[in-house]
Amino acid sequence: MNLNETILSLRSAGKDNARIEVKSTTKHIGKSIWETVSAFSNTRGGTIILGLDEKNGFKSSPDFSAERTIDQIKAGLRGNDSKVSPEPIVTELDAVSFEGNELVIMEIGELSPEAKPCFVKAQGKENGSYERLSDGDHRLGSHAVYLLSSQSVTSRDDHEPVTDATVEDLDEVIVRKLIDRVRVRRPRALDGTTSDIEVLRRLQVVAPKSSHPTLAGLLALGRFPQQFYSQLMISFAHYPGNSKSDVANGSGFSDVAVIEGSIPDMIDDAVSAVLRNLKHRRVIKGAGAEERPEIPVEAIREAIANAVTHRDYSPYAQGDQVRVELYSDRLEIHSPGGIWGRRIESITNGTSRSRNQILAKLLTDVEFRNRPESVCENQGSGVPRMMGVMQHDGLPSPEFRSTVTEFTVVLSRHGIMNPDVRKWLETLPGERSNLQDQTLALLLHLGPLDVDHLRRQLGIDTFDQLKALNDLEQRGLIRRDARLGTFELFDSSNTGLTELEQQILETLTAQSPIKLAEIAEKLGKKPSSLRAAMRALVAQGRVTATAPPSSRNRAYLLPEK
Repeated sequence: MNLNETILSLRSAGKDNARIEVKSTTKHIGKSIWETVSAFSNTRGGTIILGLDEKNGFKSSPDFSAERTIDQIKAGLRGNDSKVSPEPIVTELDAVSFEGNELVIMEIGELSPEAKPCFVKAQGKENGSYERLSDGDHRLGSHAVYLLSSQSVTSRDDHEPVTDATVEDLDEVIVRKLIDRVRVRRPRALDGTTSDIEVLRRLQVVAPKSSHPTLAGLLALGRFPQQFYSQLMISFAHYPGNSKSDVANGSGFSDVAVIEGSIPDMIDDAVSAVLRNLKHRRVIKGAGAEERPEIPVEAIREAIANAVTHRDYSPYAQGDQVRVELYSDRLEIHSPGGIWGRRIESITNGTSRSRNQILAKLLTDVEFRNRPESVCENQGSGVPRMMGVMQHDGLPSPEFRSTVTEFTVVLSRHGIMNPDVRKWLETLPGERSNLQDQTLALLLHLGPLDVDHLRRQLGIDTFDQLKALNDLEQRGLIRRDARLGTFELFDSSNTGLTELEQQILETLTAQSPIKLAEIAEKLGKKPSSLRAAMRALVAQGRVTATAPPSSRNRAYLLPEK
């Protein structure tokens, strides 16, 4: 990490962030450090900087001893007296110099799914497991601890018999289609069966030696599963604006629906609810034309199918529904239970992992009611297919978000180069390549993104994407967050500058570099009083330095637009 840029960024924001925690440690490191270690280990990793006082503008803490602090941390990491369990991944623990004082940098890596949760031993697993949200450490609830603890264990919730239901509660039409399909496509699976009930037991639609359907069987083939599990359904809501606050302010929902029935029927009904609220555009196809919705049907169906197939069906989550929410600019599909058995970065690699193995397997054979098409493939092709159809229609790739207890897919309604975006691009200075304009459009739509996310969205090589980003940064159109590795649009209407920083910028031009002493003279200040502000401006890309910090010839000017 670039320590100077990182701390300048924290000072500018006035607080920690999701990947950095500052501790003002003096004689003792304090108990809260172990909560942060737990949170970073259970989330996406992060950096703890010890020896800075957040309340005092992130300046060095008085009486701080780097050597003493490192000794205390080492004592708390290993052996019988370790403060957290399991042992965290510490990739760096070292003393560094900053502004004439020492700090301690502690880098924490994310634990593998099977090792989670990391918890503070004195508080126990149930009460001492944390996750990192925004700039704070938040204690996980019982459901979240259960989910983290079962990341490497295939769920058996979908195997459980529904003892209040019988085989009579299954839909005869869907059952008959299932049996006929399996007899044709996988005849070995039914070897030795002599009746439909034996077939259903073999396929784990019905529990062994009983007439009770399994949870997977009831959900996939039931007449009305909500008779037994009222909240295992899909709720649909169409909001009039781009946030829920529009409804709170009195606008009201544009459309709402409670979607029930078996999984195949719920998927079809949920897709229909979304489509009736989307705008359509006319697309020329061969000698004719067709109406296409703003979001491709294939992407909508795949996202909803994944949500009901891979959601958490444990008793903790049986009171939660899948939520499909349509806003003016996007569609969001929320599924109970975070991503299972993997990290979110690996979701696009084309592999398949199923929290609910029986249900996922069953839905590869269960067909929709009105067509010979199975609900899912369970081949790991769903996410790549979603990305492909979105990109084919000129839309940003799906955005995936995951917390411990919820997984969300976001599908944009608008192409990245729509008329409004093109009009905005025309207001920006200078000529740019098509790739640069597409990059700016994506940052406008999706907010801060890293290089990997951008290149996947645009389907290009990493080197080409980096080149485009570097050029846009030099022009002052975007800025880089050095710690998070993300890029965002430079918002000139909300500069976040201090009064002193603004005064410094007003003394500079893009043509004639001037030294710090000259700037100080113009402002009637001492050079030493400008150094911190100048470092911040250089780090943010607002000012260009002509030489290294140690050079006597170092001067400053504005970047060329």
